[in-house]
This record gives sequence, structure tokens and C-alpha cells, in this order.
Amino acid sequence: MRILALVLLLTACTATEPGTPAREEWLTGELTFRKVEGQAPTSRPSADYPVRQKEAGDPAVGTARALRQSADAKVREQALGALDCAAPDPLVGNDDPAAPLVTCDAGEFKYDLGPVFLDGDRVAAASAEVDPSGAGFVVTVEFDAGGARAWSDFTTANVGEQVAILINGRVLSAPTVQSPITGGSAQISGGFTRDEADQLARQLVGR
Repeated sequence: MRILALVLLLTACTATEPGTPAREEWLTGELTFRKVEGQAPTSRPSADYPVRQKEAGDPAVGTARALRQSADAKVREQALGALDCAAPDPLVGNDDPAAPLVTCDAGEFKYDLGPVFLDGDRVAAASAEVDPSGAGFVVTVEFDAGGARAWSDFTTANVGEQVAILINGRVLSAPTVQSPITGGSAQISGGFTRDEADQLARQLVGR
């Protein structure tokens, strides 16, 4: 069983009362998986992973969807070139999962992605564990039967292609599929603290 590692760039924790685990607001977003159709470097990287700032009915969301989620590949290509990853993003938490998506990561790239083929609803279990490499904690994710089948089908059909893993429509990582992943399991790593890994694991199973 091949384990997929996601490299996360973590923002600083907000202050909390002593003894209370800190919570990252962006970690409470929806987990989704999309195929990478194209990517480009960005001259102004995002400083961190943003959180939802607009409601779905806001006019700015509709405008962004028309360009960055267009069915026309040429429109998305233009949107990819024009997208400023450092600017406020009305599509954070508001993207249409059935449509393509042009979006950013918190690093140096922006992406043209296909529709969502797998989402957090298919996560059957998630647990925080010590990273065997010694780099903090990881979150091990197990998919339900439908999710494992979708994951296996996608990775089998897309060896050599990239898969983007997102929270709230922002790319966490976009690794290349090295071989079919048929075990129905993935491992999310990124130097998490115990609290961060626990929070993400609970969020993925709805707790």
C-alpha cells in the first residue's frame, strides 16, 4: 500500500487561554481532491491559507466563478495568468465542486484543476500519529468503500499525473501519482504539532 504525503505550510497559531489547544480556522474547511490540468508560478505568493470571507451569494463569488470555474479552457488559461495569489480570494470555501477550478497554494504555484472526484465525505476514519521521520505528527486517513474505489480508479488511470489535495479550495499539495494506490488509505504530513494533527483528524470525521 503506497502512502500519499501532503506537505502543508502551517500558519501561526492564534492565542488561546492557557491549557486550551490552539485551533487553526483554515483547518476546519472541506477536504477535496482534484486532478491537476495545468500550473504556473506566481510572482506574489499567498502569505498563508486563507479562510472564507465571502458568502456564496456575494457578487464577487459569481464573478470569480465565471472566470476561474469556466468550462472554457481558454477562459481558465487567461484566469490562471491573471490570478493574484496574494489578493483576497472570494472563492475560498465557495468553489463549485462539479466545475473546474483555477486556484493557488500557499507557496509558489497556481493551478488549473479538474472537478472534484473525491471529497471528505468519503473519509471513514482519521487519526493523528507520530511521524516516523520525526517531523512532528501526521494524519492517517482511511476512505470508505466508495472513496477507496474512487481513489484507486483515479490513481490507476493517472500514473505520472498530479493530484491536488485542497482545503476550502486552496491547494495543500499536488504530488505526482507514482503508481496505483489501491489500499484506500493516505497519510497527510507537514510537521504538524499534536494539536494541529488532532484538529485536522477530528474535522475530517466530523467531530
